[in-house]
Amino acid sequence: MPTPAQRLRELLSGPNVEIMPGCYDALSAKLVADAGYKITFMSGFAVSAARLGMPDTGLVARFNQFEMI
Repeated sequence: MPTPAQRLRELLSGPNVEIMPGCYDALSAKLVADAGYKITFMSGFAVSAARLGMPDTGLVARFNQFEMI
């Protein structure tokens, strides 16, 4: 079974352009997957806006992003 990194490389090396919607927690990631997208991303701003209602000014650490997944 390929690793997540291998699956990402395979997807990005293909001839198609993939739309990559952003997510900010596990629920939004599930909604993206259920909508049929093959890939998503999570940004510090999205997590900070969803969790704190504030822009990302270094208030959200990487482990906070992992908590959201």
